[in-house]
Amino acid sequence: MRTVIIWMFILLSVSSLMAQKAFSQKELDAVLNPVLVEHAEEMLRFERMEINAGTLSEDDKPQVFAFICTNIGTEKVVVTKITTTCGCTNAQIDSPIINPGEKAMIRLTYNPFGQPGTIYTRAFVYASISEKRPVAALTILGKVTPSAALWKDYRYTMGHLKIRAKTLNMGTVTSTMRKVERIACANAGSAPLKIGAVKGFLPEFLSLRTEPEVLEPAQEGFLIVELDGKKLFEQKGQKSFSILLDGISGRPSDRTIKISMDIK
Repeated sequence: MRTVIIWMFILLSVSSLMAQKAFSQKELDAVLNPVLVEHAEEMLRFERMEINAGTLSEDDKPQVFAFICTNIGTEKVVVTKITTTCGCTNAQIDSPIINPGEKAMIRLTYNPFGQPGTIYTRAFVYASISEKRPVAALTILGKVTPSAALWKDYRYTMGHLKIRAKTLNMGTVTSTMRKVERIACANAGSAPLKIGAVKGFLPEFLSLRTEPEVLEPAQEGFLIVELDGKKLFEQKGQKSFSILLDGISGRPSDRTIKISMDIK
């Protein structure tokens, strides 16, 4: 297999240039989203221009996606380079010279490690007819979930919420206190999480929220439980409350935390 010249770090180059000069949107688009050669579809016909990789994990090995094209023109096409918009992706072509009627395969290898979140990576195929405009733009879409190693310190899973403890002892509390306790948590999913407590399960002297209020994918934070002693009224002694969390999936028993305290 013959490897065509690959520009692996195009985005880093653009960032470096931007630090030296203020580029217009048109100039940036020329690099990151170049306009195709006119009538490019009359030269190379791809079986598909876009592949959905589905959901990958950072722990997965690099994935290879094949794009097959056919020279449907009357002249040979010589692929001179393939650029990619992310260092996580590299490209190879089995034969850069494609004669009329012949097929060629372009392989894009995507490495999900260090890329949690949405996949949107592109490759631009250039030929000898134009060094400035590509003849094709290939796209890989999908999602990458964070590495399991990232969550090793979180013992419990509630839907996509990772949490270090399911019990919280607030110690001794009185009617003159305002007390705040925290449980470390993280969003192991691919969508934002906004966590609260199901109404009817949270005593009026307790409030529950996360910090930050919305946990973005792969973001760590805290589950905040706050006690307002003025609302304890006549309650005394050892108390325990089961709080059902809202905003995550799972059976009630799988998304419940237990809060205990000694009310004086």
